[in-house]
Amino acid sequence: MPDSAAQSYITFPTGHDDLVHDVAYADYYGRRMATVSSDQRLKVFDLGDDGEWVLSESIRAHEASITRVIWGPPEHGQIIATCSYDRMVRIWEEQEMEPKGSTLRWKRQFQMTSEKRTAIYDISFPPATASTASGTSTGLKIAFISTDGIIHIYECREPQDLTHWIAVDVIDTLNAPPAKEVEVSFCIDFCPSRWSGEQLVVGAMNKVQVYRVGRDTVKLRPVEELKGHRGLVRDVSWAAGMGRSYHLIATGCKDGHVRIFKLTAVSSHLGPPRSKYSTNSPNFRRQQRMDTLGAGLTGADEILPPSGSDETNNANNDVGEGWSVELIADFDDHHSDVWRVSWNATGTVLSSAGDDGTIRLWKAAFSGEFQCLSVISSQRSGRRYNDATDED
Repeated sequence: MPDSAAQSYITFPTGHDDLVHDVAYADYYGRRMATVSSDQRLKVFDLGDDGEWVLSESIRAHEASITRVIWGPPEHGQIIATCSYDRMVRIWEEQEMEPKGSTLRWKRQFQMTSEKRTAIYDISFPPATASTASGTSTGLKIAFISTDGIIHIYECREPQDLTHWIAVDVIDTLNAPPAKEVEVSFCIDFCPSRWSGEQLVVGAMNKVQVYRVGRDTVKLRPVEELKGHRGLVRDVSWAAGMGRSYHLIATGCKDGHVRIFKLTAVSSHLGPPRSKYSTNSPNFRRQQRMDTLGAGLTGADEILPPSGSDETNNANNDVGEGWSVELIADFDDHHSDVWRVSWNATGTVLSSAGDDGTIRLWKAAFSGEFQCLSVISSQRSGRRYNDATDED
């Protein structure tokens, strides 16, 4: 085994008494981490100056196995959301005046549940300043999906006070709830781009669909479907745009495949909101320059004409079929269920984890074709790879 393989990852004891279900980093620097487990505990770790992970808090967060943990948008401070099979989503806020390890450092500010009180499978925050049909900020929102396939969206109108949330939308992703004896899988992820409007990718059983807020509504509606899955979809992940003129969405499936879809804008109605200024005013020309920049970031083909033109007042000015969907990568290297997929902070490297005990990293080559960059194997699998060539 080469020395580089031994240094490809480090291990540290989490102190959990059962299976760890999810891990989430707090920021781009990777110096803070949260873990959740079947032992019903939420744990927060900080990276010390010596490179060691130090436990800063451990609390019993739920009454059943905790399935997911995510950090809130950093603009609103240190916020954690967790969901569990106990049918609850809970919002936690750090109390910086309390000492670490005191069990008082993280305070539960709010909890929510589905209408039918079913187990919660996944949760997601949209970016804090995502634009809406009216061009305003969405504030602080959270979406969660339960085992009946219903998505609930809550909003905190005053993010300075996390004790007050209101339900703003309910979306049924299935025509009928699955039978009790049937294995189910649900997952969601908001588009992380602040310039593309509010969009959500949803994996419901073996179907993946994009939901988007249109210009004529503040509700998310189903639009494009990401086809080709031959089993339960275990996870979805929407890549950060970083100035690209298209979007990338990755899926992990029970059929053992990791798939990457490319979404390209084909309709002008996905451009920035219509101008509220006169076409002769300096403000209009200033906004037009800003809109041109925004369109480049979202991938919109052209800027909308001023309000009142025939093009913007037609009946099709809605969510419509705004994206062209293309499957650009399909890998079955795991040869087993793929449970997690996740993009890095810049949306350039995709990681996938499967039942084969490996984590695989995928990155696009100069030609644009995605290739396996590295394979990291757990100690229990009995195999170790450092890069894709070690498998051959």
